[in-house]
Amino acid sequence: MIKAKKHITKKEIAHDPFLESINTVKKYFDENKNFISRVSLGFVALIVVGMLFNNNFTSKRETSESALGMAFVNLSSGDRDNGLLQLELIIDDYAGTKAARHSKFMLARLYYEQKNYLTAKLYLLDFLDDPTDEFHVGALILMADIEKFNGNSDGEEKYIKQSMKYASSKSDKDKYSITLAEYYMNEGNIQDALALVVPIIEKYERRSDLYNKAQEILGHLHTVSSDEQ
Repeated sequence: MIKAKKHITKKEIAHDPFLESINTVKKYFDENKNFISRVSLGFVALIVVGMLFNNNFTSKRETSESALGMAFVNLSSGDRDNGLLQLELIIDDYAGTKAARHSKFMLARLYYEQKNYLTAKLYLLDFLDDPTDEFHVGALILMADIEKFNGNSDGEEKYIKQSMKYASSKSDKDKYSITLAEYYMNEGNIQDALALVVPIIEKYERRSDLYNKAQEILGHLHTVSSDEQ
């Protein structure tokens, strides 16, 4: 049996929840359209500012990388003074860019090569604030060597261990393990040195660089151990 269609009364329409929601939104918009218009304009302005900032950042990055390239050209051609000056200017003028970070690392290396360890260390400490940089591990090894030169044994060990932590591959980690084994060997810590070199000897093929270096350290450790007996 077909049911008769229900007629909806005006009273029921007035209390329909969906229609009430639409009416509420419309009423709010009508009452606040000036405010909503200002918010919309503000949102558009925010987008424009973001685009301008992004374009400015891109331009800054490209200019800084170009300046870094010029510094490399001068250094490669033997114009060390101009190269150093350009790297320092990049750090000052393009703070926060990748080129500025790499300029710090390059300056640290150049001063390290000049045996100006104090200045090199200052640049390295600033550079090492960013552990994600591709030259981070290289900077840690430089710091370890500087600490060794300064007679800071604890600092040397700390930076070598950090280089192992941030190594990008297993072979790199093993390479820094050899460096740590050499440190322990020089400190007379035979057991810790052995614990590092023996697994490397077992892991790598004969005649590989890591195998040969581990064997060299192992031979020295055996000699020291025999002398002590």
